[in-house]
Amino acid sequence: MSLNGIAGSALSALKTNSAALSVVSNNVANINTPGYARRVVNEQTLSAGGQLMGVDIASVQRVVDQFLQQENLSASGTASQYDVQAGLFSQLNGLLGGPGDNQSLATGLTNLSSAFATASQAPTSSASYTGVVNALTGLASTVSNASSAITSLQGQIDSQVVSSISSTNSLIQQIFNLNQQIKTASANGDTASALADQRDVALNSLSQTMGVRATTQANGSVTVATTDGVNLVSNTYATLSYSGGATNGSYGNIQIQDTNPQSGQLIGQATPLDSHLSSGSLKGLIDMRDQTLGGLGQSLGNLAQGIATTFNAQSNANAAYPPPTSLTGRDTGLLSGDALNFTGKTTIAVSDSSGNLVSRIDVDFGAGTLSVDGGAPASLGATVGSFTTALNTALGAKGSASFVNGQLSIAATGSNGVVVHDDATTPSLRGGAGFSQFFGLNDLFQSQAPSLLATGLSGSDVGGFPAGGVINMSLKGPDGDIVKQVSVTTTAGMTIADMVSALNTAMGGATVFALNSDGSITNANSALYPGYQLNVTNDTTQRGGTGLSFTAMFGIGANNLANQATGFSVTPAVAGNPQRIGFAAPGITAATVAGDSVVLAGDSSGAIALQNAITSNQSFKAAGGIAAQTSSLSDYAATFYQNVSTQSNAVTANQTTQDDRLQEAQSRMTSNSGVNLDEELTNLSSFQQAYSAGARILTVVDQLYNTLLQIQ
Repeated sequence: MSLNGIAGSALSALKTNSAALSVVSNNVANINTPGYARRVVNEQTLSAGGQLMGVDIASVQRVVDQFLQQENLSASGTASQYDVQAGLFSQLNGLLGGPGDNQSLATGLTNLSSAFATASQAPTSSASYTGVVNALTGLASTVSNASSAITSLQGQIDSQVVSSISSTNSLIQQIFNLNQQIKTASANGDTASALADQRDVALNSLSQTMGVRATTQANGSVTVATTDGVNLVSNTYATLSYSGGATNGSYGNIQIQDTNPQSGQLIGQATPLDSHLSSGSLKGLIDMRDQTLGGLGQSLGNLAQGIATTFNAQSNANAAYPPPTSLTGRDTGLLSGDALNFTGKTTIAVSDSSGNLVSRIDVDFGAGTLSVDGGAPASLGATVGSFTTALNTALGAKGSASFVNGQLSIAATGSNGVVVHDDATTPSLRGGAGFSQFFGLNDLFQSQAPSLLATGLSGSDVGGFPAGGVINMSLKGPDGDIVKQVSVTTTAGMTIADMVSALNTAMGGATVFALNSDGSITNANSALYPGYQLNVTNDTTQRGGTGLSFTAMFGIGANNLANQATGFSVTPAVAGNPQRIGFAAPGITAATVAGDSVVLAGDSSGAIALQNAITSNQSFKAAGGIAAQTSSLSDYAATFYQNVSTQSNAVTANQTTQDDRLQEAQSRMTSNSGVNLDEELTNLSSFQQAYSAGARILTVVDQLYNTLLQIQ
């Protein structure tokens, strides 16, 4: 080899090792830089015409293991999902408290039981009435506050989802833009561009928001998709949209649509994203908002409905002392023209302020008659309106009765009071409830939604919903996929059966509605849609002047069940006058005549019955992850808290597991792609020695040239 060849080899050594030293210095400088992948120098023999000409750099390579990178992305998504849920459960547990807390549901029921026990010992004491009202109000406030806390937390989560959409779109577009720059750099021979580090950081941030799968292409770019293949970044990039907010308690879907990178215009059809989210904070937020909190809202509503029906039933069977001068019921949704549809017998009595009978009206719904003080029977007619007219006539100068906008009112004249008592042998019933309970004449609790859903209506009864009312419903799956969205518009002359038929036609078998013999409407999903939830997103129907919509009146939709706990409170009549609470039991028999006592001062049997109602078993339907069961109010309240605790513990366990998985994935990534200082120092020494050797060769070549030049 000539001296020029030797010099060329030496120069290539200097150039190559200088570049290698630069790579080492960059590695050392970025040892603590997040997302930095170390670079390694791949050297190759430099040759020309088959002759060795020194050394050259074949490539500078980013050390990235695709399997470890994908595992890191996957672990990051699941860890983020459970981290956000664990944080939300921490808030929820603080808001709801526990079974032993002073403001818990269980404590509220215990306090109420104690108040009734005290009242049973001193039923005439004003302190007893005050204590019971305070306990009733405390329990109602606990239910209402829990409902508000759940709804408020759902709104907070929804706001986080809205905020997350903007940052997610920015990350997706950033990855796309970096792809374009990396493809250009790769085409120019730069396979270790620093842009790749920036892209990996953005990709990791995106994986924390939503589960993604990244695939590296030959040109240096990566395609990014959800784990089930929905495109996020390729030749186009996706844009997410979500405006937020609930419609009648139901939340919509995040929409995803491709974007033309040249024009920035959306292309193709927008599709729901929710069901394609496998992990990430978005998945955690949406599951918590819809499934966890939505389910808890429904189970709380189930408990609230049980509390209302249980105590209202017993309160309507009791009597207050002195008897109240008037009784005004709840909005039943009934119209004056509706069929009466009561069976059995009841007595509506007028008593003086001492509880002595003034007059009695015995109603025999089976026979369709009523009689005053044992007189000749008079017809009730066949409708609610005709019954009210007959009752008003029967009361005569002693009182009055009216039925307006679904509410029945009965009042006595002067200081006299009203007492309602069902027959002991054949009590009155409509839809499974007694006369007083059905109309809510002496209710203790009320809420935003009717607690009695057995309307007593039959299929032939007129619907009473004016033409043009619209019911919008959707069938939403546990993963957020909406498989059915329907709209039903009322037409003139529809019967209750027509309304049910219209709902069934619209749902096309996905959900089947049935009108039961007690006038309630139940619905069941097709076997194709297990775990799917029916939501009523809008209902503008209104039955007559009652203000009740069709779906609210019959309790259709998951949101209507949750509404049982919304605004749960003590009725104004009781809250404003604690002595309206019935601590006594009416004593009316077939032999009771004017002057006889029908309500005794000091009678505590009604208070004892109300206390026993807390521990008596009743049927609860399945709701919010709690199975259908027969249990007491206290036991169901305990089950509610147990359900919260079970879900919270499961999330905490998953959080620990997934955080450990992420830590292990990051450790393996660091071991493979991270900078090892000892290794870099070894490389530094090796390249430095090679550089020094190359420089020494040049020195020798220089000396040889000088020697040649000195030869004469």
